[in-house]
Amino acid sequence: MLPLIAIALIIFLFVVYFVSKGTTLTATESLANYLHAVIGGRTETAYNYLSSASKAKQGLQDYKTANSLGNGLIAQVIGGNVSFIVENIDVTGDRATAVVAMTSPDFPLMINDIFHSLAAGIPEQTLEGLTFVCQNISHFLDKYQRDNLPMRTTKETFSLLREGNGWKVGSL
Repeated sequence: MLPLIAIALIIFLFVVYFVSKGTTLTATESLANYLHAVIGGRTETAYNYLSSASKAKQGLQDYKTANSLGNGLIAQVIGGNVSFIVENIDVTGDRATAVVAMTSPDFPLMINDIFHSLAAGIPEQTLEGLTFVCQNISHFLDKYQRDNLPMRTTKETFSLLREGNGWKVGSL
């Protein structure tokens, strides 16, 4: 009976060790999880990856208000075109700095294009206005289909802090 208890105890300790080891994320994994949550519009999940200092500056509700992507459909369409690669991460003790290549639709170019086409203004008459808006929206939906979507890549730097056994995204 004693050998059976000893074997069960050893198995239990191995399970506890590997489960706890599996929950400790590297700085790269924590940052990637944070970015996936932000891009996916999951603000509460993203907030959980922030450092305690970042959370002290901004509560959950304020963070959600400031970082919400709005309508879920729009967030899915746009967020589905945003990607990133953690290119470099420099870990020094309990701090890390990461350089991330973020690729997304070229929002400034697209918004500028839309505003220039609407510069003449929307007609005052209801039916003319309806036609004008629908034609322009249809035009831009056709123009910026997935294959024709202008993209750009920027480099962004993130700081991370080790808190407890894990890594958290630092000041934003």
